[in-house]
Amino acid sequence: MKKLLSLLLALSMLLGVGAAFAEAKVELTAFQYALENQNTDFNGLWFFDELEKKTGTHVTFDMVKDADWATNVNLMFAVPSQMPDMILRHAVDVEEYGVTQGLLLPLDEYLTEEIMPNYVSRLNINHAGDSIPASDGHTYFIGFLMAQNVNHTGTWYVDQKELAKLGREVPTTIEDVTDLLRAMKADGVKWPFSASYTQFGPETIWNQFASFGVPENTYYYYIDENDQVQFTAGQDGWRACVEWLHTLYEEELMDPESLTQDSNLWANKVNNGEVGYFCYLRLINTAIKAENVENFKSILPPVAEGYKAAVSQILEVPEAGAYLTSNCKDPVAALKWIDAQLETETMMVSLNGKVGEQIVLNDEGKYEVIDIPADNGLYQFVPVTMGQFFAPGDYYTSIYQMAPHRVERYEDSKAYAEAGVLEYKSFQYLRDLSKMSNEDATEAADIYTELQKLVEESFSNFVRNGVTDESWASFQEQAKAIGVERYIELYQNAYNEYLAK
Repeated sequence: MKKLLSLLLALSMLLGVGAAFAEAKVELTAFQYALENQNTDFNGLWFFDELEKKTGTHVTFDMVKDADWATNVNLMFAVPSQMPDMILRHAVDVEEYGVTQGLLLPLDEYLTEEIMPNYVSRLNINHAGDSIPASDGHTYFIGFLMAQNVNHTGTWYVDQKELAKLGREVPTTIEDVTDLLRAMKADGVKWPFSASYTQFGPETIWNQFASFGVPENTYYYYIDENDQVQFTAGQDGWRACVEWLHTLYEEELMDPESLTQDSNLWANKVNNGEVGYFCYLRLINTAIKAENVENFKSILPPVAEGYKAAVSQILEVPEAGAYLTSNCKDPVAALKWIDAQLETETMMVSLNGKVGEQIVLNDEGKYEVIDIPADNGLYQFVPVTMGQFFAPGDYYTSIYQMAPHRVERYEDSKAYAEAGVLEYKSFQYLRDLSKMSNEDATEAADIYTELQKLVEESFSNFVRNGVTDESWASFQEQAKAIGVERYIELYQNAYNEYLAK
């Protein structure tokens, strides 16, 4: 009887301990960015189930596609009491929601070796963390960085089989491109040129400005060779580009849905053999099906007569990996969950797949990709670039043997650099490295909201209906009325301070 009572007591204590462990699990919510062609729900994904076992933290994801991101972010912040614990893998306005409204949690006190050992150990490699603090000096997000010696977004591609069929050389000028597109149309290609309308993406129509000397980006500013900040849509090349696109639109050489469609619809057309000329990230391991890859070849961006190519240049500085909101129930648990993803092997699995199946440790002790699932299949079972990742250049090269699709991207970047087709300085010198005061940043953001609406509407109108001296002058006057000169001045001042430092 004594033994039985002792056994029952021990069992009772064991059950109590088990219940305590069950109750100790932390429940968090996350607003998770997802690409248009990423249809995998992170809820129930094996990768996060394994992460939960390691950390004791369960995260419920609200997956938000690119096209819906801005609207949903604004709605989320409009009701602070209903904000999630975390916002993952896409940018929000730190100056507005962090510095000004206090809806994002400052993370400085949590950036310790005890809470985030993986992240903190890499933060100062290659000065990776220099661009992260906001204008008030505080850190509001955990960085995302995948350094791979890449310097541009969109690469130009042409259907090489169609070139051979038509007996033509690779186009080097916009005049060559126009003639080629006409020949493609006559040969039965449905849409000789097609793009998406995503503002900053590898397949976006906005890449075409580079052929006219304008490094267009989502902020409508760039730095000229005299270190002066300029308004992109105020340049002669900007007008020349929309006039050219209007010609393509009128002659049905351009897919008209390039002014409205997302990347998914665009990729379907490429895969269906309907497109002969476009910009994209790379060919291998993308939304372009493997059997279609050999149809295309990368080329240097063709240049319009009288202009010098100016491809928008990117710097390998951290993007936003994760924010905690002021609602976060357990910041320490949230940051430990994030940091667990940054453990070297876990991080490599999240990007490339399981060890032994998609990646292995090679003889040099580096992770190496051995299998790339077809048709963008990685998205079905790992987060890929929508998980957490932080790898400055020196660290990344010490652990990773670059995969074929990364090598492809690197080779294109190397070719663009050697050909001198990149803009003078990246727009990220203004966006990421030049810090404004909170007051100036708020003013710039307010102007930008109206400027963005004007530029997008005018761009679409010009492409569809053409440009006249009167419509161009009206566009410039409206931009001035909105405050574009003050907008450029604010960034010039911030950039001057950056140069002085």
